Amino acid sequence: MLRIKCFISAGCSFSQVPNADITWPVHLRDCIHPDCVYYLGQGAAGNGIISRKVIYTITQALQIFKPEEILVGIMWSGRDRLEVYKPPHPFEYQKIAGADNYCNPVRINEDYSYYIMNNHWDDELTKTYHKNFVTDIGASIQTIEHILRTQWFLQSLHIPYFMTEYNFDCLPRNDEIINHSDVKYLYDMIDKSAWLPIDNMWRYATDSGLPFARPPDPHPSTAHHELFVREVLLPWIYRKYLHKYYHIE
Repeated sequence: MLRIKCFISAGCSFSQVPNADITWPVHLRDCIHPDCVYYLGQGAAGNGIISRKVIYTITQALQIFKPEEILVGIMWSGRDRLEVYKPPHPFEYQKIAGADNYCNPVRINEDYSYYIMNNHWDDELTKTYHKNFVTDIGASIQTIEHILRTQWFLQSLHIPYFMTEYNFDCLPRNDEIINHSDVKYLYDMIDKSAWLPIDNMWRYATDSGLPFARPPDPHPSTAHHELFVREVLLPWIYRKYLHKYYHIE
């Protein structure tokens, strides 16, 4: 029997550590007691950033741990949250105050190389990019490709993992988009057997009946995150990986 020695969590602000609330990665860590944790959650991050950070961090973790000793948990972000690598044009960028896990530009490893863009921001880079290059179908394709790249990377190395969505704007819900010829063949390759049995974290928090900490702020509270780990994550990990892992309280 083995145990989880390394835990890697990733996502947007719903998975960020530290944060205004104690988020799910901390509560899960307290239950599985890994030797090492990597908290990759980053406020406003899109799925390209999430995928790249996970893959890079795994390459580092594999220098210390065996694949079967690692557990990866990803809470995917909004498909319209995009990023560009070191734009050559001197745009005015969205300024995000805060620490490394909530900033612009962001980094995957040592270099602050990527500028993130959210469709509700009004900086020059975001407005120009979204106006000229972003469509819902295109954003759906990109997000699914990020998910598939990460899924296949994890599966190729036989690393235990789970995935879910932070809210409803990650994977498309519109049948017209899902069944689009450029989307459907990608969508159908997502391995949902490794996805948690919930719609998304925001819906789970809303349906729980527990109050949000700072309404109308949609971020789940500490109580939401703790309940999510106890009611959803731990039972799912037991069912999926019990034959390998025992160090779970």
